[in-house]
Amino acid sequence: MKSFFKELNAFYPAYLKAHSSMGNQVLHFIGSTLFFALLILAFILPNYWLIAGAIFIGYLLPGIGHRFSSTMIASVLPSLFFVCSALFVSILTHLLFVLIKN
Repeated sequence: MKSFFKELNAFYPAYLKAHSSMGNQVLHFIGSTLFFALLILAFILPNYWLIAGAIFIGYLLPGIGHRFSSTMIASVLPSLFFVCSALFVSILTHLLFVLIKN
């Protein structure tokens, strides 16, 4: 477990840098929103091909965002991406809350 946190500590600054571009963040947000919308729609309409479309869009738009901002992260453990994504979403939601509050 110590090695996981050591890897996370080394990886998180690179993760934040790779997601610092506003264009990249917007494409990630749009991709995530469309992913969840298509996923929900797939079960409402019983059209399970929409799940494939959701996965495709969910990867395509963030991929374009990383190409657009020229910030690709080397392949690492998927668990690090999951933890960092959760941290990144919490940071974004906190920033949005602060902006709305002011």
